[in-house]
Amino acid sequence: MTGRPLPANGAASVSGSPNRTTPPAHPHRRPGDGLAHESAPTTLFDLVRRCGARTVAVIGLVKNAGKTTVVNALMDNVPLRFGLTSLGLDGERTDHLTGLDKPRIMPPRGTLIATTIGSLDRSQYTMEQLERLPFHTALGAVLIGRAAGDRTVEISGPTTLSEVRVTVDHLRAHGAQMVLVDGAINRLGSASPRVSDAVIMATGGLVGDGLEETVEITTAALEMLTLPVVDEKTRALMAPETLSSARAIAVDGRGHRTALDLRTVVGEGVRVAREVERLEARMVFVAGALTQEFADDFARVLPPRRAVTLVVRDATVLIMSPATVARLRRRDIDVRVLTPLRVLAVTANPYRLPQPYNPRVFFGAVADAVGDRAPVFDVVHDLAKLPSVPDDPVRRKV
Repeated sequence: MTGRPLPANGAASVSGSPNRTTPPAHPHRRPGDGLAHESAPTTLFDLVRRCGARTVAVIGLVKNAGKTTVVNALMDNVPLRFGLTSLGLDGERTDHLTGLDKPRIMPPRGTLIATTIGSLDRSQYTMEQLERLPFHTALGAVLIGRAAGDRTVEISGPTTLSEVRVTVDHLRAHGAQMVLVDGAINRLGSASPRVSDAVIMATGGLVGDGLEETVEITTAALEMLTLPVVDEKTRALMAPETLSSARAIAVDGRGHRTALDLRTVVGEGVRVAREVERLEARMVFVAGALTQEFADDFARVLPPRRAVTLVVRDATVLIMSPATVARLRRRDIDVRVLTPLRVLAVTANPYRLPQPYNPRVFFGAVADAVGDRAPVFDVVHDLAKLPSVPDDPVRRKV
């Protein structure tokens, strides 16, 4: 499969550099502008403009996955007034592999920005300050301001999920029509349904050592973000009043629930596995984070071919690699969610060292592997692959 070229927008590209050129802006873009008629979306820009989401998390699977290029392209090509923030700071300013400066965000004039005083100083960026939020980070207080345009800025936001949620609300109050939240696969909190309505997942040539491994990791990450939703019967067993009083609940084949006597599930994979066996449980709801250590211990102690379903609030509470989720599935340990994430799209960046992939070859491999699970785009090389049937995460139930 090769990507279907879209109408040219004049984009230039330098495939061998992580600083991929952003497609040029629509020359007469104004906040709130629309298209002449509504047809099926053919670009990431159409998709985002029409998705109805008020907050979108952009998650990179690895450094140089093209996440910043995607954010810049969205702001330049989608006729909305954007707000920008981040869950903390996403890594170093200079790529330790290449020695090159990392791509920077260049918000158009009027964009609403929530970032720290430290990031503004490091960027030597001046914006019209609108509000100082009562949050403190290692880089100082979080400020909300209006971009003056024509300069790059480092975006770093508050460090807790509740603070990000408040920050998003304040950006909206100042006029943001859509807020973009910078994130990464190891900082999935920005994609939480408590913060964001939708997710864009950016993958790139540096995700794996070769093309096959890169595609494998990409699809595993997508599967983790789009874990299936429990059915209504299971949801009823996990009523909010039950969940608030226990860190873990075991359910047997007759639907009987047993709250496990735990203050936390962190480090308790062995104990939970033994309780599953003792109670002959078929399902365990785990409140809070589900860690790599828990998954390893749980799978090690549980007898082989013992089928169990682990239920979590949503995919952002999984503090483990996508490969671990796939390994649990092979062990008949299924992972399900109460609330699904809405993955709008996967974006593909062929950049890698020492030589980038051919853009069409890389895009085709990613798009073939993703299949109909999500649209796939390369915003620099104007490549798109749309699902034959639009995906609906709510339909993915057990």
